[in-house]
Amino acid sequence: MKIQIWKRKNKEKNKNYIYIRYRFSQKKAYVESLNLWEWVAPINQNEKKHNEEVRQSYLETKRRKEDDLENKRLNIYNKSETKIYFKNIFFDLCYSNNAKSVYKLLLLCDKKINTYRLNEVVKRNYLKSIKEKWEGLNEDINIKESTLIKYWESFKSTLKKAHKEGLCEYPNIENIKAKTENNKKNYFSNKELNKLNLTDPDSWKDIKNAFFFACYTGLSIGELYNLKWDNIKSTKKNGRKIYFYDIYNKSKESQKQNSFPIKAIDFLGEEKEGDSKVFKLPDKISNRSKAFKLWKKKAGIINKKTFHDTRHTFAYKVYEKTKNIYLVAEKLGHKNVEITKKYYSNMNNNIDQNIDYLEKSYNIETNKTKKKKKKSIFKHRNLLSYKIKDTL
Repeated sequence: MKIQIWKRKNKEKNKNYIYIRYRFSQKKAYVESLNLWEWVAPINQNEKKHNEEVRQSYLETKRRKEDDLENKRLNIYNKSETKIYFKNIFFDLCYSNNAKSVYKLLLLCDKKINTYRLNEVVKRNYLKSIKEKWEGLNEDINIKESTLIKYWESFKSTLKKAHKEGLCEYPNIENIKAKTENNKKNYFSNKELNKLNLTDPDSWKDIKNAFFFACYTGLSIGELYNLKWDNIKSTKKNGRKIYFYDIYNKSKESQKQNSFPIKAIDFLGEEKEGDSKVFKLPDKISNRSKAFKLWKKKAGIINKKTFHDTRHTFAYKVYEKTKNIYLVAEKLGHKNVEITKKYYSNMNNNIDQNIDYLEKSYNIETNKTKKKKKKSIFKHRNLLSYKIKDTL
């Protein structure tokens, strides 16, 4: 293959558009625009300077392309060629760090995929058969459903890139959706919470306070990281002091306010200036996760539960006591209850909940609720007569 610089004049014939051409043979070539142009006949010094800069640019691009081809960092495919094998295209265009793992799953679905050409793989019927087998892989091998969904998206995005390069038709196949029964959330048991309460972290001490405050509020670790003393407020109602937090989302478009029990105050630590952060946590999300895992391991809890499961624990506790999914949605800050139902499919509003307290609240008397007066045995202060047979 030869790499050449190709120039083409515009309609006015005063400029040359610059292209790079990959020549496969005398009759076949692939052309790629460099988005550069030069003057056909430069008149002044500025135009000459422009042409010289453009010349240096396209020559450097040509040199780099040749170097990439020589060292096999670049592959150029002849789009008119029908014998392009899928395997070669996949590893050239798949930018996922798990490309080898994705391809192993493809081999489990079809061992012969190595021998198929790209235009055979993108056919809808073939993709449908692969998808059906792919969805059943979690039953055959030990792999998470979320991993299967992620890897399928990598496979599909690779085919889309091949289509964008003009190598094949568009891969007309749907994404894989998570099954409802696999949407069960993890909760921390009281036994696990007691273990964590008796254990102090070796590093990032505030991870413990943030964890238990999350159990009482349902706040995410991102919200706790940004929580400031200005956000912690209190008010008095009927002689009782109520504590609540007042925060906004990142775009400051929606406000989130919720009260929390007095017990949660114990996990806030010593009060500081209003603009200071309540919890000292790692800046990076990965480091927060690592700090929590080390603390959990020290407490002797070996499972896959994460810090975010405090939010599910909070939701479960609220629902367990109230049986009110609308209250759970409000406490979690969901825009509508349908979002809550999506995440917690086992929660439903309890229609059997006792609401007899409304009777006393309204105190409305109806004909049916009026008490019937008991008949007296006296009439006009005289004892009512009775028949002898009634006494037998």
